Parts: sequence; structure tokens; C-alpha cells
Amino acid sequence: MERTMKRRMAATAAALALVAGGGVLAGCGSDSGGGAAASTAAVDTAALGPANGVETLSAQEILDKAQAAASAASSVTVTGAITQGSDKVALDLQVGDNAANGTIEAQGIEVGIRVVDGKTYFKISGEGFAKIAGQGDNSAAAEAITALIGDKWLLVPANSGSDELEGFNQFAEKDSLLEGILDPDGTLSVKGTGEVNGIPVVFLESTGDGPGTLAVQTVGEPYPVQIAGSDSDSSGEINFTNWNDPVNVTAPADVVDIGALANLGGSS
Repeated sequence: MERTMKRRMAATAAALALVAGGGVLAGCGSDSGGGAAASTAAVDTAALGPANGVETLSAQEILDKAQAAASAASSVTVTGAITQGSDKVALDLQVGDNAANGTIEAQGIEVGIRVVDGKTYFKISGEGFAKIAGQGDNSAAAEAITALIGDKWLLVPANSGSDELEGFNQFAEKDSLLEGILDPDGTLSVKGTGEVNGIPVVFLESTGDGPGTLAVQTVGEPYPVQIAGSDSDSSGEINFTNWNDPVNVTAPADVVDIGALANLGGSS
């Protein structure tokens, strides 16, 4: 489940390239025994709706319905972490069609993201920004950026011309994020039914360049529920919850001019 995400976000900043590539998010390995253990939290499955029957369909038909349901939803919360080898990606994001709030962490760098009123803001340390800007070995640039940023948010300018900066937008918009995750490579097959986080699901397993298992809800709308890893190379899980909940986010008050940062980051 990784190649499309790699193509889509390959130009994103180096510090987040692991996330952008989807190598440990969409392409996590998994066993074929039915996914991750169910959560102990009680879930009112009756409130989710009646059985939708997707488990009787082919793997591709199930995926098509899951993709359509995700696209039609107004929002989703994406949380969890996947580790592949020494690399770890963690997401804690609530994303909608034109709003987002949360954090992304990759290679030890945490980035806060807010999208509101058509504008994307992010918060990152000066050291992290210098690394993303390709100045990871430039301590003077990192110090200057840190002094300028402080605890402020950065506004991604419209039509900035920077693939690195605009790459953040693709994590902060629901369809861009989910399209990359829900587009597996290789052969897709149905691997039985079960429960994830107390929700009845059917499991889809993909093979190829990034095998993985996706759990799809079998009651109510066929929403994606979880991607889980459990083999020797990958571990952890990413969960999809709170479909269609309002995304409550406000624009930050303290914002720094990202153009000034670009000038600092480009100095030697």
C-alpha cells in the first residue's frame, strides 16, 4: 500500500519523507490471522447501523466501497504509530475537507498542523525546520531559525513554489491523506472477518511492494477502521475513528513570516 503515497508526496521535506513515502504507514506488514486485537473499550455497534454485507463481496469491491465511504465522509480522526526497523511514524490528526488539527511525528521531529479558512499553519522547532529545509548540518541556520520561530506557528503561503512546504498540505486534507493510504499495490485478498476496537470488520490483505492488512467496517458505512502491522519488520497500528465529527480548529494568533525563514535557511 505504499507506492501511490510515495509518488504523491515524494517531494515532501526530508525529515518527513518516511511519512510521505508511506513505507511504514500504508505499507506495513501484517499477519494473515485477522489483524490487531480488539480494544477493550465498549462500542455501541447498533448505533453504527445495520450489517452492510461488504464481507460477501470481492476484495476489490470491498476496497472500492471503503474508498467511496471515506471520500464521502466529512472528516475522520487518524491516530497511532507504525514502526518499521529503526523508523517510526506517529499521527494524531483530525482531518476534514477544509480543516485539520493535530500532529505528525517522523524521525524524531514533531510537526503541529492546523488548517482553517483555507490556510495551512504548522509548528516545528528551528532544528526540525532546518533539517526539512536541507540545512540539517548548518548549525548557524538552525540557531537563526530557532531564534526567529520561538513558539510561533508558520503559515504555508499560497503558491509558495516549494514542494517541501506544500507537502504539508497533503497530510492536512482528508482525501489527500486517505487516498495514499487506501491504494494498495499487488494482489488484494479477503482474509476473514473479526473485530477491531470492538467494531465488526472484514480484513483485506495486499501483497507486493508493501504488503499490509486493512480492516473495513461491516456495519453501517464500510469505513476503514485500522491498518495494523505485526511481522518482524513492522509493528504498531493506525486507527480511523470519529467519522463525520466536526473539526473544531482556530487559526493561531502568533504566526511568523515563513519568507524570513526561507532566507535564513538558505544562508551558509
